[in-house]
Amino acid sequence: ACVPVDLHADKDHLYFRAELPGVKRDDISVELTDGVLSISAVRKSPSSDGKTDESVSLSRSVSIPEIVQADKVSATYENGILTVTLPKAEAAKPLKIAVN
Repeated sequence: ACVPVDLHADKDHLYFRAELPGVKRDDISVELTDGVLSISAVRKSPSSDGKTDESVSLSRSVSIPEIVQADKVSATYENGILTVTLPKAEAAKPLKIAVN
């Protein structure tokens, strides 16, 4: 199943938000490889007989348009929303040039 996502930016960061209601933190995987952010998750719920768990796999990959500092990427999960914060690299930030 596809995950609804939102990607927005400010001057210093890109923010990637994904809705993952009913997913446990331990069942979420986030990876950044070659400019592609991939998330995958498994939502488990009791089956109708109550004896086994049914699971649904969720995933989404998004190309990240900016150069980011991969070693400083962080992710938080709260109230069913995964937020990945990607700091922009210095090269991706606008350079202010003085006019003489």
